[in-house]
Amino acid sequence: MCKKIYQIAIDGPAGSGKSTIAKQVAKRLNFQFINTGGMFRCYAIALQNTNLDDSNEVKKVLEQSKVTLQEDKLFLNNNDVTELANSASISKLASKIATMKIVRDTCLVQQREIASQQSCVMEGRDTTSVVLPNATLKIFLVDNIDVRAKRRWEQSGKIDSLENVKKALIERDYQDTHRKIAPLIKTPGCKEIDGSYNTIDQTVNLIIDLFNKEIGNV
Repeated sequence: MCKKIYQIAIDGPAGSGKSTIAKQVAKRLNFQFINTGGMFRCYAIALQNTNLDDSNEVKKVLEQSKVTLQEDKLFLNNNDVTELANSASISKLASKIATMKIVRDTCLVQQREIASQQSCVMEGRDTTSVVLPNATLKIFLVDNIDVRAKRRWEQSGKIDSLENVKKALIERDYQDTHRKIAPLIKTPGCKEIDGSYNTIDQTVNLIIDLFNKEIGNV
């Protein structure tokens, strides 16, 4: 008898706590955590010295790049690139290449393949709409902008001003919701959660309760 595979997809804007919450949900359920943003960051590292206007060269680099996600670690061609992947320059480049169809298609195939092999919790900005539209449970986080800005500001070590962080998030929200390829949207069937004033544990518990109801507590 085949083991049942469950998929929990968590979507939402930047700074909504997707990664932190998804990790905790995955840990509690003993599911694989899949950070789709991490995958884009890995490919950004691979493409950082490539002419992005040369589609053939981009395709060649993508085909030669092996991205592996292991819990909180990111690997590119078997090398741990976790620290570099979280740098400001790579983060910026990841946002740029995420608008390229060839990159998104490459990531999409890998994301769906991983999710088809094991029960998982996947987070991203098009997880519920594009990657796993038929997930067992789809969550859309909608924390308000002030809470998200403060969270990002504290996570970054308060290097920049809170106002600048908030401004950057507003700009990112606009980019994510207006991009032509896989824009950030709430799709039918998503359970909306406003965790603005919840603790992480409260939001995690809420998602697990929704999951258990979805599968009939089996």
